[in-house]
Amino acid sequence: MNLEQVLNDKTLSALSFLLIGLWAWARHQPALSGEKTRTILATILRVACGFLLVFASFDKILDPAQFSKMMVTCYDILPAALVPLASVVIPWLEFFTGVCLIAGFKWRGAALLFCGLMALYSGVIVWDLFHGIDCNCGCFKMDSTEKMTWWTVLRDTGFFTVGSIVLISPRTSAALDELRTSDPS
Repeated sequence: MNLEQVLNDKTLSALSFLLIGLWAWARHQPALSGEKTRTILATILRVACGFLLVFASFDKILDPAQFSKMMVTCYDILPAALVPLASVVIPWLEFFTGVCLIAGFKWRGAALLFCGLMALYSGVIVWDLFHGIDCNCGCFKMDSTEKMTWWTVLRDTGFFTVGSIVLISPRTSAALDELRTSDPS
């Protein structure tokens, strides 16, 4: 069993809702409702979002020409002149946003970008599903036989929610931002 088979839409949907459930459960437990627990949970969510984006970017970074073809055949939302630029920029945006989330560098801005990407992806996939376009979403593997479904939308919506929790969290730990702002004395 390879990683692509494990990281399918149903599994990732379940993971996103498990993370949301863990966060919600901990917020309502008196022993776990302190700032330290919230910070640890926000950190776990931040890093999970980061790894998701980094993993999703690899196949697209390695083959921008194939990603460009997919953007035209499956999504057709950009003018043809912008597709080559977008097929290079989007994967690198995913990658660096993911790295920033993992490292905790400018994590709030990275969480905002993450939420924007998840909202964009959800919206475009919903559009395609309503219009009967039958394609591979290209989220993790462009040569995958896994097609866009409502599970794909649920997955992206779940991760949008996870990203929103990170975005509104007062702080996270294990972040490079902490090193930049710590008092040296």
